[in-house]
Amino acid sequence: MTSETSNQAGTLFAVCAPTSILPVELWLHILERASIYEASHLWTAVRHVSRKFKDLVERVFASIYLPMFAITLSLPRRDPTSGALLWPGAPIPRAQLSMSFDGLNADESFALFRSPSVLKEGTNATSVEELKNTSVLPLERLQAATAWVHFTRNQLTGIAMRVPGYLSWDEERKTWVWSVKWKDLMTQFYASRKQKSSVQVQPSKGVTGRTRFSNNCT
Repeated sequence: MTSETSNQAGTLFAVCAPTSILPVELWLHILERASIYEASHLWTAVRHVSRKFKDLVERVFASIYLPMFAITLSLPRRDPTSGALLWPGAPIPRAQLSMSFDGLNADESFALFRSPSVLKEGTNATSVEELKNTSVLPLERLQAATAWVHFTRNQLTGIAMRVPGYLSWDEERKTWVWSVKWKDLMTQFYASRKQKSSVQVQPSKGVTGRTRFSNNCT
């Protein structure tokens, strides 16, 4: 979406949304062309304008924005504070497991995030099934891990948060699957991002005129 088109869409959201008589198809066309960086405004503001806009925004998210999200679990072997060994056995490649969007369930209330079947690091590759069966990557370890929710492959866009859903093993595809209440996930994600970005980092004592602000790009 170009900057000019983005500005036009923003103006339409602000001016026309509350009393718009534009047809649903046109609004859907407009919303589908918002960039991922405007998604937070769609979810936190436009979605609450009316029942029609709620349905439209959720349709756009399910088809366009949600597939851009991923969940990465931090899986160090040792406690980051004490250094105590928590999970003996082979280390997890890169000490993390990324789960990418794999579709919605039948009634579209849950988004499915799936792990890869093989974890690679350099020339080494280990199947997730083997790691599970040797108790290196059991359900308990995944449940205890810190979850980092982010969009695109850039983990800097994410935030650590509690994910509303449950983990299960897919025996057929030999992968872990996280079934997530995706509407709750989006609401929590943007609320957490807003809270984080609203915190100002105060300048060091004795330094003037150099207040730093955290970035809020979504």
